[in-house]
Amino acid sequence: MNIPQAPPRAVIFDLGDVLFQWSAKTTTSIPAQELKNVLSTPVWHSYERGEITRDSCYEASAGQFSVAASEISEAFVQARASLQPDQAIVSFIRELKKDPPVRVYAMSNIGKEDFEELETKLDWNMFDGVFTSVAAGMRKPEPAFYQHVLDSIGLSGSQVVFVDDKEENVRAARDLGIHGLVFGPSTVNTLRDMVESPVGRGWRWLFENAKNCDSITSDGVAFADNFAKLLIMDILKNQTLIDLSWGSRTTWNFFAGKPALIPGGIFPDDLDTTSLALQVLQPPSTTTVSSILDKMAEFVNDDGTFQTYFTLTKPRVDPIVSANILACFYTFHRGHEFEPTLQLVRRMLVDSACYMQGTHYYSSPDVCLGFIGRLLRSAPDDGHLQTTLGPLLKMRMRERLGVGAGDCSALDLAMRIVTCVQMGVGPCEDERRALLGMQCEDGGWEGGWMYRYGSTGVNIGNRGVTTAMAVAALCLSDCVGVGVDNGVDVDVDVDVDVGEDVALAIQLTAGGSPKSIAKVLQPFACY
Repeated sequence: MNIPQAPPRAVIFDLGDVLFQWSAKTTTSIPAQELKNVLSTPVWHSYERGEITRDSCYEASAGQFSVAASEISEAFVQARASLQPDQAIVSFIRELKKDPPVRVYAMSNIGKEDFEELETKLDWNMFDGVFTSVAAGMRKPEPAFYQHVLDSIGLSGSQVVFVDDKEENVRAARDLGIHGLVFGPSTVNTLRDMVESPVGRGWRWLFENAKNCDSITSDGVAFADNFAKLLIMDILKNQTLIDLSWGSRTTWNFFAGKPALIPGGIFPDDLDTTSLALQVLQPPSTTTVSSILDKMAEFVNDDGTFQTYFTLTKPRVDPIVSANILACFYTFHRGHEFEPTLQLVRRMLVDSACYMQGTHYYSSPDVCLGFIGRLLRSAPDDGHLQTTLGPLLKMRMRERLGVGAGDCSALDLAMRIVTCVQMGVGPCEDERRALLGMQCEDGGWEGGWMYRYGSTGVNIGNRGVTTAMAVAALCLSDCVGVGVDNGVDVDVDVDVDVGEDVALAIQLTAGGSPKSIAKVLQPFACY
């Protein structure tokens, strides 16, 4: 399964032969290729690091190439005079500067005197910063130079695109996790696609808004909630999108601040939000994790349902909440302790009436099935989990394919696409077209109703969650035509008699041991 990639938070451009074009042909006696050869010598590299002056470099090069230093100096005077900015690159950089989340930098191997003369040839204010080898005392492709730039701009390699005309420089950048592009005729189009495609625009909206994106009720009440922020992180695996950390907590509350659904209402910490926080933030102490899991295990009922809250004075149960909690236990290799909960989820899939109108807290069939898909992703190598739920979920997703695509919310469509891709069901062309058509001018999607407050029926949505899910769905839907290579061929026959149990006939043939039907939606590392 392809992995959605975030657009870059920064683009770093080389100068010579990328931002500037120049000619090595001069009226001197030095052939063009020989002049270029001068640039590749250890003497020139010393000049670029600031270890020697330009005049000293010319003198040393004269001896090495058996030509007068004055002739070398004149050749480079003419070469510098030929320098012209590539207007296509300059224009594109100005476009990028209109996009606040994307910063633009220059990084060049260049000596002190050469850079001083170059400063007059361009408006350097269009860059957020310029890094030269002479200022850093190191040059490309030395890894330390790249690391110096990353440290200075405060980004990881995966958040940066580096453009250079030299393959060796690009390889060195890639070794540090930077997405490197060898400059060529299609480079600008490649970069433009990264930031201006529907997916790129969705990411841009998230970078700008996710940390401060409140949830909103169907009554128009806005409030901050922890669950939405954690879910955004869970979907896209990008820590920079949220502002949460584990800290000293042991349990988590749905609300990030004052509860907003019922004036004066009491909302204890809940197992649904806590289980999501455990998976997303993963406390560094295994002792802490074990202790919290043990505490959560105290709230499981004999029928497999989990209490929603960490209190018995407010008894609430929901099968999807139970599925989410079970996913947490599977993440930490303890799912096998809760077979009744697994069978509870299976019964939901057997009888579609259990989810077609949503559940107590989750409002639609696509949301319910999406969270069951997430349960499968929590332990892709657990054969019992996969064979218990996988064939049934695949069947149910086939049933959902194309249903009301033009009338569904963006959240429902996105969750349907993600789960269909996971289960190898598709193509989701109707859903994809509808989802693309719902993208707003600002790059985000309107928040569909994901959960609801059971006692009042008030629906709750969050634009950040919907946009994150839409970004994932649009990236992943490209794979549907191929399907998921899970090694399992599944035939499921379901006979349903009203008022009677469902009879299942499931045949698995995998040419060996059954493989995982669900594939982990891997961390969505940035470029």
